[in-house]
Amino acid sequence: MPPGRLLAIFAILAAVTAAGCGSSGGGSEESSAVDTTATATTPPAPAGAAVRSCEGTVAGTEQLRVTGIGCDVGRGIVAAWASKPACGRPANTSRFACGVYDGYRCLGAATDRGIAVSCARSGSSAAFFARRS
Repeated sequence: MPPGRLLAIFAILAAVTAAGCGSSGGGSEESSAVDTTATATTPPAPAGAAVRSCEGTVAGTEQLRVTGIGCDVGRGIVAAWASKPACGRPANTSRFACGVYDGYRCLGAATDRGIAVSCARSGSSAAFFARRS
């Protein structure tokens, strides 16, 4: 496996591991309290940072979730991804990428059920699932 791929896989695993760290409970209320005060070096969350699930996507896709954008923009990203031949899964690959409109870059990962797709640009993202054809 190329070193770049191994590094990418390691980075993903490290991010997942870091996100999963935390307490399983069982401590006192004081020990489980979280300090929510921001410091001067803590950047604020982008406006609209809440994840939203969206109904209705392009045929063959499902489970659209958007962050920092509306569902209409998310559906536009899905439609652009689905209609762009460069975004199709190349033979014998498990991960692939393509650019869609308005600066969004999409990454696809093949799974047993289909393709998990995540598209993002600075401050916003859309994720969805594309069934195998």
